[in-house]
Amino acid sequence: MKTKHTSNMKLAALALSLAACSPQLFAQLNIPSDGSDGALNISANTVIDLSQAVTGNWTNNNTANAGKGIYDPNKWAVVFKYSSVNIQAGNNVTFINHPTHAPVVWLVSGNVTNNGEISLDGQSAVTDYTDPAEPGPGGFRGGTSGMLGFGPGGGFSGFGSYSSYPYGNSQIVPLIGGSGGRYYQYSDGGGGVILIASSGTIYINGSMHATGGYIGGAGGAIRLIAGQLTGSGSISVQKNITYQGSGDAGRIRLEATNTAGLNFSLTPSVNPLSILASPVPLTLWPATNAPVVQVTTISNVNANLLAPVDPKASLAAGQDDLAIATTTAVTIGLQTFNFPTNGTVNVYIKSLSAGQTVLQASCVSGNSNSANWQLTTVLPVNHTVIQARAVFP
Repeated sequence: MKTKHTSNMKLAALALSLAACSPQLFAQLNIPSDGSDGALNISANTVIDLSQAVTGNWTNNNTANAGKGIYDPNKWAVVFKYSSVNIQAGNNVTFINHPTHAPVVWLVSGNVTNNGEISLDGQSAVTDYTDPAEPGPGGFRGGTSGMLGFGPGGGFSGFGSYSSYPYGNSQIVPLIGGSGGRYYQYSDGGGGVILIASSGTIYINGSMHATGGYIGGAGGAIRLIAGQLTGSGSISVQKNITYQGSGDAGRIRLEATNTAGLNFSLTPSVNPLSILASPVPLTLWPATNAPVVQVTTISNVNANLLAPVDPKASLAAGQDDLAIATTTAVTIGLQTFNFPTNGTVNVYIKSLSAGQTVLQASCVSGNSNSANWQLTTVLPVNHTVIQARAVFP
């Protein structure tokens, strides 16, 4: 089970006003990086295993675990604090997901040079009946072909694979990758998401991409922040270009005080999907008073199970966040913070062997600071992912 922390922000007017601003003179940014993960120097194809990150506060010094990053469950991100990044031409960087499928953040005290390739693509075309395709870090898994007699499995995505607009908002705060998808026997993971923030210059002469899976996976998100952005490389969060299926494109956001020499090829390039903005004030994470919704309990007459603080939503045998033996109705309890009680809390129930069901929870107590919600339903008999989304109005 993985709860979603989201806010329904309307930022179109802000995005347009920022995109219209003229570049300012180059100014050094103060990116919060102590360089304790060392310098990332890539001279051969490299796979970064995000599962090796130590769990803790992203601001902690990481010298004892240098190069492996810190997974901060409160930010739902694997954060690396590099002194510099240099990816040489002809070499690529890919990732193995953290168990939570958290996105990637590189905070760099020096310069970032990418003459090679950075890939956060979603996995494509897994045809096994019960194994959903893996997304890029921060993206969402694809659906399954289901189990014989049960029908297709739900896409383990954020809010659906076939929307006409990208996830999240144009600021890419919080970090949200692409939706997974399923098309007949194909399972497609969504593209991942990465935030790279440099106190100096980001040079992109190579490529960066977070594309969706083969047919139905949506593109992810790429956000770059620097005092100066330059280069003539390419950045893509497109749905998979091998087969232009039903997945949607993702988001690109570029933030710099100086863009001299900037000649990127961006896909997609239509505003507001790709936005050039000022990095001042620096915003890395959602505000502390941002709306939050989380699943708290699963209960019936025989059991009252508390959801873990940091659920993994694993579909592997024996690794469920919660297990309950019942064929009768259960009550799903949820909690919201900084969210009006006349808003809408939708619960997405996605089974490994059946389609998706969306149900609306009811507020039973509390106020806009903190409120309790619940709904009663019969869960599918199999591995099931439960996600929640709070929307206002």
